[in-house]
Amino acid sequence: MQNQLQALTSQFFEANLALNLFVASSSTPSFASRDAWERDAQRRSEIRNAVESELGGWGVADWEAVHLESELRFKREKWSNGSVPREFEHKVPFLYARAFLYALDAFDKILGALSREPQVPSQVSDWHAQVEVQFPHLRGVRNTSQHVEDRGRGLGAGRNPQPLDLKPIDNNFIKAPGGALVLNSLNGSRYGSTMADGHYGEIDVSPQSMEQVQRILVGVLGSFRWQGPKQHLPHA
Repeated sequence: MQNQLQALTSQFFEANLALNLFVASSSTPSFASRDAWERDAQRRSEIRNAVESELGGWGVADWEAVHLESELRFKREKWSNGSVPREFEHKVPFLYARAFLYALDAFDKILGALSREPQVPSQVSDWHAQVEVQFPHLRGVRNTSQHVEDRGRGLGAGRNPQPLDLKPIDNNFIKAPGGALVLNSLNGSRYGSTMADGHYGEIDVSPQSMEQVQRILVGVLGSFRWQGPKQHLPHA
C-alpha cells in the first residue's frame, strides 16, 4: 500500500516538474524577434555573396544550387554557435505539455487501482472520482496522444476503429462549426486534441490544475491512518 502511495506522490511531482518546465519554455521563441530576423537576414546575404564569389560566373539555372548551399552554411554556422533548429525550439512547450498530460494520466491510473484494493478507506474512491470531475477530457486527450496513428487518419478507438464523427469547435482559438480534426494543439496553456468520440478536448497545463491535483493527493493521504513522524515533501 505504501508503495502505491509513493508512486502516486511521484506522479504528482512529475506533473509539477513538467508544469514548471512548460511555463519556462513558453516565452516568445528567439527566432520570432525582429532583431534576430534582421541579423539572420544580414548573415544570409553575406554567406550568399561568398558562395556566388566561389562559383564565379553563374546563371539563373544555378540559383537553386546557390540558395541551397547558402542555407546549409548559414544553418550549420548557427548550430555550431549553440542555436537549435527552429522546429526544436517550437516543440519544447508541446513536449512538456504532453509530459504533464502523461503524469496526470498515470496519477489517475494509480489512484484508480488503489481505490479498488481491499480495506482501502472509502474516501479514496471519492477522491479518484474527483480526477474525472476536474479533468473530464484527460483520458480522451491522452488516448489521442497515444494513438495518433489512428486519429491522424480520422479514425476513432478500438480494434476496428471507425471514421470520426467530428463535432463543432468554438473557442478563442478554433472556430469550426462543421467540426475539425485537431492534433497536438496548444491554445495558451491548454493542450488539446480531437478525442475518439469526435469532440475536441483540452487539459490546462497551469498552476490551477496543479492545485487540484495537490488537493486530491492530500485528500487521499489524509484518508489513511498513519503512524510515525510527520513528513514534509519534497526534500530540499
